[in-house]
Amino acid sequence: MATGRSSFAKRQRDMAKKAKAEAKRQRRFERGGADLLDDADMDGDSEAPVPGPALSNDEIMAKVADLHHRYDKGLVDLDTFDEQKALLMEQISID
Repeated sequence: MATGRSSFAKRQRDMAKKAKAEAKRQRRFERGGADLLDDADMDGDSEAPVPGPALSNDEIMAKVADLHHRYDKGLVDLDTFDEQKALLMEQISID
């Protein structure tokens, strides 16, 4: 029977993932909120965009479409794609 406890390796992976996320947040903070969805930052190691000036829903959807395009081309990994898409979708205003 399974014990239901996490293995040591799983705990290590989770701790490493949290440390990586914190490092990404720190880099994003130090960078001062640059727009991360620009074409100049397509190396696949980028973080999610930092909230800045309010964008229109059309601009947000254009960024989501660009993000999908970059993911389809393999320029963005799944985790980054999910993070960026979630942040963009949070910015959509419902009238």
